[in-house]
Amino acid sequence: MPKKTLRFAEKLSPGLLKIIRNVGWLSLEKVLAMLLNLSVGIYMMRYLGADDFGKLSFCLSLVGIIEAIAKLGLDAVVVRDLVKNEESTPEILGTALALKLLASLATLIIIAIVGIVMPQPDRIYWMTAIVACKLVFSSCEVIDFWFQSKVFSGAIVLVRSIKLVLSSIAKVLFIAWGWGLMAFVWLLLVEEIWRAVGTVWVYLRCSLPKQINSERHPAIWHWKFDSALAVTMFCDSWPLILSAVMITIYMKIDQVMLGNMVGTEAVGNYAAAIRFSEIWYFVPTAICASVFPSIVRARQQGKQVYYTKLQQLYDLMAWMSLSLAAIVTFISEPLTSTLLGAEYTEAGKILAWHIWAGPFVFLGVARSQWLMAENLTQLSFACTFLGTVINIALNFWLIPQSGGVGAAIATVISYAVSSYFTCIVYPRMFDTAWMLTKALFVPLRIRQNSIYLNYVKKIFS
Repeated sequence: MPKKTLRFAEKLSPGLLKIIRNVGWLSLEKVLAMLLNLSVGIYMMRYLGADDFGKLSFCLSLVGIIEAIAKLGLDAVVVRDLVKNEESTPEILGTALALKLLASLATLIIIAIVGIVMPQPDRIYWMTAIVACKLVFSSCEVIDFWFQSKVFSGAIVLVRSIKLVLSSIAKVLFIAWGWGLMAFVWLLLVEEIWRAVGTVWVYLRCSLPKQINSERHPAIWHWKFDSALAVTMFCDSWPLILSAVMITIYMKIDQVMLGNMVGTEAVGNYAAAIRFSEIWYFVPTAICASVFPSIVRARQQGKQVYYTKLQQLYDLMAWMSLSLAAIVTFISEPLTSTLLGAEYTEAGKILAWHIWAGPFVFLGVARSQWLMAENLTQLSFACTFLGTVINIALNFWLIPQSGGVGAAIATVISYAVSSYFTCIVYPRMFDTAWMLTKALFVPLRIRQNSIYLNYVKKIFS
């Protein structure tokens, strides 16, 4: 390591160094996941074809909606409690594990009921049941919460990364050996079992740095269930459960409705299209996470500085997303047909529409920074709820007429309502509505704002 780097690292506090290492591990995992999921995903989509890939995507969407219930919104609550009450670690972990196991078993019952209410072909029903079984093993993620509370995710990230690599290799081998759809379904369950076993093994071995290893680390067999704590946890998390369920429905309901109203081949084309559209959604999250501290500092400096910084952030989001949407619109059909084959021709048309949800997603993520700074997170739930209702209503109207393209149009409109038009409805957000309007018309304001690179320079200053 260069001497300058060493001298700089020596000046940092141990706590800050721990955070930097933790963020580095998490960032590497995201990059690896993006590369493998895209490359191997394209290979798998071509192999399975639109119909079989649609069946798999339908099952994943249905289970994904129910999974939000199984998680119980406990993630942030458990991490918070572990940090605040370290002496109660055995009770916190034991109670969280018990709650998650009970919730996952309850979701299996819900899946069975849904199968009766919304009858599907036997093959799809059993595929959904197999995928849903992974929720039981996902309860072991409470161990991950303990590592998060210690700001040391490296070991867990390593487990997840190994799982991702092994899963990708398995998918390539399945394709080479000519195995059918069910092999990929069972692989989803095996992946979660591997993750659970690996997570438990890492926790038991606890091969952590001294500053972590010296802290309280109760063995799993010492964990305890506390009924009073369970009630407290649930009271703290139920609003988060509602929010998570609403967001998941918002993201997944289009594929479920498309599968029931049109067919699995339409789901396959739609799922393939949004793979290319949603892969960019990590960009605004990463940028806004870096910018948020400067937004908070600007608020303390005065209203003019604060709103100037926010406008620059909105403009940056608009520039990136509008440029991306314009480019993808023109190349969508040749892109999907070249990478996925002629069977996915419809995916190109869907992508040409769905990519325009991007500007509203980018601006919505940026607006969330303002909501957080102003402590108006309750408005975020209200906006998401309204967007979800409109999305479902539009799907009922547009899917029978236009299939996957109709679902994409419904998504764009609902995202626009949730991220932009709700600002016109709620008086507290009128100023934000005007700022977002200016951002959406940022190409027409090029002379007022100099050049695009100047935005980047300003926003991070």
